Amino acid sequence: MATEVLWWIFAAAIVGTSAGVVFSRSVIHSAIFLILSLGGVGAMYVFLTVEFLALVQFLIYGGAVTVLILLALMLTRVDASGKPERVNGTQAPWALIVGGVLGALLVIVALKTTWPGNLSDKPAQIDLNLISQRLFVDFGAPFVIASVLLLVALVGAIILARQEDGD
Repeated sequence: MATEVLWWIFAAAIVGTSAGVVFSRSVIHSAIFLILSLGGVGAMYVFLTVEFLALVQFLIYGGAVTVLILLALMLTRVDASGKPERVNGTQAPWALIVGGVLGALLVIVALKTTWPGNLSDKPAQIDLNLISQRLFVDFGAPFVIASVLLLVALVGAIILARQEDGD
């Protein structure tokens, strides 16, 4: 009974914070509402006793995606009047052409590939111990090295983006 009451409380909180993401006038407030909404979804996974998905929800969506959104906002430049600065230069037409060609190539490859269908109607038996062994033991060090490299690249991008034009 108490779990069902908590379920409905969290469901209402998720709907409320999701509405806050959509209807908030401040982008920072929207990001905070997004953190709360994603945290509520993670709590729902805990109620469903799917702790691994809850952990993934908290770490990846609640943490990484929201930090990515906030950093993208931080790197967005605005002038003194509050209007965004023009960032498109002479490379914009070339970027559109290359992006269109790559997008068309991806669509063509996806359509021409023969994708394997569901071979049986029974769910696959996945050994979670084997997955965790591969993730955290075999690929632990490369994951940490990649995360440090990404952090260094992100800090460098922030420094380069925030430099004054005269510097």
